[in-house]
Amino acid sequence: MSKEYYIELNGERIPVTEEVYYAFKRPAWRERKRRQVRSDNELSLEALADNGFEVPDETSLVDEIVEDKLLLDMLFEALSELTDDERFLIDALFYQEKSERMVAKEIDVSQNTVNYHKNRLLDKLRKLIEKNF
Repeated sequence: MSKEYYIELNGERIPVTEEVYYAFKRPAWRERKRRQVRSDNELSLEALADNGFEVPDETSLVDEIVEDKLLLDMLFEALSELTDDERFLIDALFYQEKSERMVAKEIDVSQNTVNYHKNRLLDKLRKLIEKNF
């Protein structure tokens, strides 16, 4: 005697094959397992504090968010003062995460040249941000 398989749709039990049953149930089982693993790995703030970790209070978190926002605003303002070539280099190296060697090959210069321009550009950005700070 073989086992019978059913799935429930709209409150109605529908007989299905074993293959359909497993195909239907597998995503739900995976999600339940993922949630279980996630809850097993999560710690509460209280548990972290009990284990000696420094838990920031809400005020310090808000302060960090505000500081980050101000720094980002200053960075975007500094980036707007760059030339197109400088913005291309920043975009390629930091946003597209291309290596200096890849960028050098694209623009047909040596990797050392790209490195030199990157360092000069970062110094320029630093000075622009400090000027606005």
